[in-house]
Parts: sequence; C-alpha cells; structure tokens
Amino acid sequence: MKVGVIFGVSEIADPKKFEKKASQFLTRLSEEFEVIGGAFISTKKEFKDLKEEIDFNKVDAIVLYPLTGGTENPLKEFAIYRKPVILFGDSFNNSIAAAVEIREYLRDRLIPSTLVTSYEELKAALLGYDDMKEMLDKFLNLRLGLIGRISPWLINEKFELPYVHISLKKFYEYYESVTEAEGWKVIENVIAKAREIKEPNREDLVKAGRIYVALKRIIEDYKLDGFTIGCFDLIGKIKATPCLALALFNAEGIPAACEGELNSLLGMAIIRKFFNKPAFMGNIADYGEDYIILAHCTAPLIAGYTLRSHFESGMGVGVEVDLPRKKASLLKIRGRKAVVASVMVAEREKSEQRCRTQLKLKIEDAKDFVDGTLGNHHLLVYVDSEELADLLSELGFEVMLY
Repeated sequence: MKVGVIFGVSEIADPKKFEKKASQFLTRLSEEFEVIGGAFISTKKEFKDLKEEIDFNKVDAIVLYPLTGGTENPLKEFAIYRKPVILFGDSFNNSIAAAVEIREYLRDRLIPSTLVTSYEELKAALLGYDDMKEMLDKFLNLRLGLIGRISPWLINEKFELPYVHISLKKFYEYYESVTEAEGWKVIENVIAKAREIKEPNREDLVKAGRIYVALKRIIEDYKLDGFTIGCFDLIGKIKATPCLALALFNAEGIPAACEGELNSLLGMAIIRKFFNKPAFMGNIADYGEDYIILAHCTAPLIAGYTLRSHFESGMGVGVEVDLPRKKASLLKIRGRKAVVASVMVAEREKSEQRCRTQLKLKIEDAKDFVDGTLGNHHLLVYVDSEELADLLSELGFEVMLY
C-alpha cells in the first residue's frame, strides 16, 4: 500500500524542533507501508511547490500530521487529490485541534477522513481504507459535469465536490452542429415505442433529438460519468427542454439530472455505480399521513410512456412514464447529509396541474419524513433502503433512515 505523508508546521514555528519526531514517525511507518513524501509544509505556496515534485495521485491514502496548530490552510489543499485521509494528531502544540478542523473540511467534501492519535490506530485505519479501496475509488473518482448554471430556486444546494463546468454557450455550439436529420433519426425509435404523443409536434421532437445528440457528444468529449443541465435556460433560447434526452440517458445507464442540481446528480451517480439502477428525480407535489406524490417531467424510460410537453412552459418534449409499482427507496442528498426512506410505489396520478410523471408513494409517517428531509428534489430508486443507507454511511454520509 502506497501512503503519502505530509507534516504541517506553522509559519511561526521552527521546523528543526520537529525533525526527530517526524523522522521516527516515518521510520516506523515505512516498516510496513511504502511511504511517499514526508515533507514539511507551512504555506500554500509550499504545497504548490510540492505538487510539482511529488504526484500524490499515485498513493492509496494520505497521512496528514499537523505538528502544530495554524497548519489548516496548507494541509487542506490535499483535498484536490480525492484520496482517503488519516489525520494524525498528538497532544502537543495544538496538533489535535488542527487535525479536527482539517478533518471536517475534508468530510464536507466527502473525502473519507479519520483522526487517530496512535500508531496502532493509524495502521488499522490504513488497512481499513485498503480493504475499501475498490468501493472508494468508484466514488472518489466520479467525473461529473454541470452544463450551464444551477437553477436559482435551488436555494439549499450545497456541493463541495469537484465537477466539470461546461457553459451553455458551448452546449449551443454542439446543438447547432447537429442536423435535423440526425435529431430525427435518434427520435424515431422513441416515437415508435410511445403509447401516445399528445402535445409535441415534429419540430419539438426533432429539437429533442438534437439536444440528445449534442449532450451525448459532450459526455464523450469531456469523458463524463454523468451530468446535470440548467434546463430552464434552454426554453428562452431554443424553445425546447432536455426532458426527453435526460429520460433516455438515465435508461441507458448515464446519470442525468435536471435544473443544474449537482446533489441529485451525485445521488444518481452513486445508484448507478453501486446498484446499476436508474433514478427518478422528482418534486414533492403533495403528501398526507401515509403517502407522498412525486412528480417531474423527466423520468427514465424503463416502462411504458407517453410523450407530452414540458409542464411549466408547455414547450419541448416531456415524458409521462408508468414506472413500476413495487417497493423502492426515496433518497435526498445535500452536502454530507443524506435521507433515505423505504416506500412502495402504489399508483400513478394524472393531474394536469402537475409535472407529467406523477407517482403516489406509500410511506409510513409521511409528515415526519417531509418535516425532516433536506430540501425538495428526491430520487426514487428501486433498491433496498437499508442497503442504500449502509452504502452511504460507508462512503462518509451522515444518514437518516426512515
């Protein structure tokens, strides 16, 4: 196991006073692990210089040892490597105080981070991360994209993970390069399988096909594992929405979220990576004592469907999907917190005053769930709620299971 090691010393401390302690630490660690690094840093500039000398992308875990307080800023920079971190703290010079501060910074970015104060604890933590390597690599190396902007009404969106940002200007360049014939070719099979086409006309369907092709090329060119798009901004520009494209991608195995929401995208990506299932991202449209109604204009095309317009704008191509009636889970992620609930997909709703795909979910204590959840958008996923909660806990989320 390759372990990167860095010591933090404040700018007002004398590094020479800590050389013996650091040397003994490295000697012991190198008896059982392949150690890389071992440098002292005090500033962000020293971190940048170290980046040029040592590639921490090649290590399996990173050990950060703040020998003094005041080392939080340079040591937190190691978050960019997206590697499991062990904070080693001792009882002198505010070492533990700095370690706790850094640990929380890393956990907010969903980087597995553990505080230890002895070599035995350190070894156990490293071996634990080694056992989880395959799972953590799947999660930590996700390459997610945001096309356009996060919708302004998502006032609780909190996302600290790195992502690829692609401007809507760039999307329109891809869109304009797609011909109407290419758009229609993509959509022909979708039309053939639809139970009914209500509002959309041929022009709407061609635009939906062109959006799909443009997004597919972006996914390939930017090597994305999944993406979200600020979809409402497309309405004013091209009089279309990406609802159908997102429905197709989610059915095909590519996580695709709407409204530029990165937290929902992250949840979709986790479900796909670890359970190989799609997710339905929906609004809470109504609820009672023992039910919640979830609704949205895009849903994975994994069942019978009708092609509709987008509800709010009356434009574009939305989907009304008859998702399976069976046991499932509701998931909401915001930052490092997650809410999971067991539900039963009971029936379809068909109000013309809501988004097109509408599902009534039976859930115990629905009012308590709504009172305790973390915001609006939820993911309906056909996985066991306890398995999902356990996985999220292992990945570092603080999980509330209903």
